Amino acid sequence: MVIRRRTESLSSGVRPPSSFVPTSSNYAHVSSYRSSQMEMRVHSTSVKVAGKDKTHLVPVFGEGDKVSGTITLDSKAPYSGRLIVTVEGAFFYDDFSQAGGSKRRPEPRKHVFWSCSSTIQVSPSLDSFLSLSTPRTTFRDGFTATIKSIKRRPSGSSLNTATTIPATKTPTSSGFNRTYSFSFDLPHSYRSGEEIPPTFVSVGQSELDTASGVRSADVACSFGVEYKISVAWEPTEAFEYPSFVTAPIYYHPDTDFQSLDASSQESNSWLEMPLRVDRPIPFRCAITLPTAVTFSRTSSIPYYVVFTTTPRSPVLAREIASDATISASLIRQVTVTEQSILPPTPPQTPSGSDESDGIRGVQLLKRVVKPLSPRASDESLEEDQKPLPRLPMHTVFKDSRLLHTSICIGFPKRPRQHSSSDHHPSLEAQSSLPDGLHKAKFNLNKDMLPSIDWQGVSVKYYIDVSVLVGSDTLRARIPIRVI
Repeated sequence: MVIRRRTESLSSGVRPPSSFVPTSSNYAHVSSYRSSQMEMRVHSTSVKVAGKDKTHLVPVFGEGDKVSGTITLDSKAPYSGRLIVTVEGAFFYDDFSQAGGSKRRPEPRKHVFWSCSSTIQVSPSLDSFLSLSTPRTTFRDGFTATIKSIKRRPSGSSLNTATTIPATKTPTSSGFNRTYSFSFDLPHSYRSGEEIPPTFVSVGQSELDTASGVRSADVACSFGVEYKISVAWEPTEAFEYPSFVTAPIYYHPDTDFQSLDASSQESNSWLEMPLRVDRPIPFRCAITLPTAVTFSRTSSIPYYVVFTTTPRSPVLAREIASDATISASLIRQVTVTEQSILPPTPPQTPSGSDESDGIRGVQLLKRVVKPLSPRASDESLEEDQKPLPRLPMHTVFKDSRLLHTSICIGFPKRPRQHSSSDHHPSLEAQSSLPDGLHKAKFNLNKDMLPSIDWQGVSVKYYIDVSVLVGSDTLRARIPIRVI
């Protein structure tokens, strides 16, 4: 069993700026993990309290940090073998698709979206051979000297003198170093919105499954992102027992400079997106959101729904403003995909048993195949240099859930043109305003999953809005980003 031993602070230095690329010696904290045959020490810029008892300190890494540390083999561990160090990131989720019964108990699953491994070969050095053989030679020489002293005539001094075996260098001394270092770079993204996801755990009640329409509010579902370092010690001798140690780590990028927590809820820049309808109608509807369409989990999502009659009709405007049904929903969609397995290699064409058949085949090939022109040769070379197509992906898990919904009857407000006391709005500006307005917002919470788009894991959020007027329904789905 892996036991967390201690976390010690080497200095009180603050976290370096993002432009500074630190090394393991610059990290302020060292966390130790032990198994039966080795100790792993993880160097990190900071630590975070975790666990139910709030006593475990987990190493924390940020963007640009290196996941590094050392491994020290115990003196009782075998002297040859290999150390396999692995750092991985995984997305874990509760799969309801395989669950049965009325309770719909989910099955926990895990998808590894990033993994990096390194192998360290361990073998005894010349010093270790000498240190291992010296005790036996010294004991034999000491035993021979003792026998010779017994054969001689004893004297008073020799009877009271004990034979001492000289102290020798052991494998655990400083001359025989069994400490090995490791270092890994965290993966980087080249496009905004596709950054490696931070460590996160989301546990909540599963409300409405929009795919199946089944409500199961009494069943808790969990999603999250976790990272860990695993070390496997595999001795060379088959009769020796292997040893394993695992250390959880956190990845939390520094988003202080781009955080939206302290930003104003009422944005000065808004993006208007029209709602679609199947047939021509004498009015239009639109939803208005902040232009960035990116929201912090500790904030809210403000939005407006407006309508305008075309051409302007006060009678129709009053009817829509009083009878229309406005519905807006916040939907989260989680998708996990994996690469499909390649089909088996087709068998080779069997060669003919008769040599004459082969000769006739070569002669026929010479008559059919003509020499290629230089242009045709260039084209064939370009075809050979084209990158191979990507392997097809297949979906192994998909979960679409309704997080929030809001329904309103009618448009309660009439938009007004904001102006200073010295300048009144013109008639043209007043006539260009919509006929009706509905203002609302979705409150988010810090326990929500952030938006993720990284190598087989996708967490996306949408706002579905619809306006029902008589028999006509206007709809739109707007993708947003939650951080």
